[in-house]
Amino acid sequence: MTGLPLRLRLRRALLVALILGLWAPAKIVWELRIARAQNQLRYQGVTLTRQLRDQLGQGLSIGVLSGMGNVVADLVWLEVTIAWENQEWFRMGGLINLCTALQPRFITYWDMGAWQLAWNASVAATKDLSLPNPLRREKASRFWINQGLAIYKRGIENNPESWRLWADTGLLYEQRLGDYRTAAYYYGEAAKRPNCLTFYERFPAIMYGLAGDDWNSYEAWKALWERLTPAQRAEPRHEGDRIEKEIRHFEQKLSIPTEKRVFPN
Repeated sequence: MTGLPLRLRLRRALLVALILGLWAPAKIVWELRIARAQNQLRYQGVTLTRQLRDQLGQGLSIGVLSGMGNVVADLVWLEVTIAWENQEWFRMGGLINLCTALQPRFITYWDMGAWQLAWNASVAATKDLSLPNPLRREKASRFWINQGLAIYKRGIENNPESWRLWADTGLLYEQRLGDYRTAAYYYGEAAKRPNCLTFYERFPAIMYGLAGDDWNSYEAWKALWERLTPAQRAEPRHEGDRIEKEIRHFEQKLSIPTEKRVFPN
């Protein structure tokens, strides 16, 4: 290079300076975009960690950092479906965790992922003849129920305003674990969230009744009655007639003093 004429050396230096001048701003913009994408991934402690990058591989990691995390998550979810069809439960569980880490605000990944494990994988375990005896099959089934429950609870941590996650966690406690008191708590929390379906407001009282807890069932029915306005009680969706019937039933069954009854007559 030292043998080049001064004129050519100057021209080359100017060309390098021009390239660097154009590249530097573009590089800064690119790095800022990557930083924003990483920040968007952070929610309640979820971030693009080294482990997550290793799971995704270089190509998909670049897609995430390029602001296409939702597309990458959709591609991973296709693999969840394939794993479900092949009954590859452990692989499916890992893929579900990957999807929820990529898109922690997308409720469907939490909801359907937990359902796949707590229902589909756990039921399949009860029929798995490769396990030597019913006790082992029951243990495997409970393992997958707990895996699904863990996903629901992490989903709630990331999306506490989602009535759906609260309600479906209640459903898991009710149908898969038979824990009606805990189900009552989650259904009650769901009913407090915006846009929750109206019938969930009655579920805590129903759950306490299934648990044989007459007193808490009565208190829940009474609290619901008192919370509703007279106009709401008349609306079919709130089933005011049923609430009144349940309160009268428990006031009689529990021998509530007349002066303390909602319906003394």
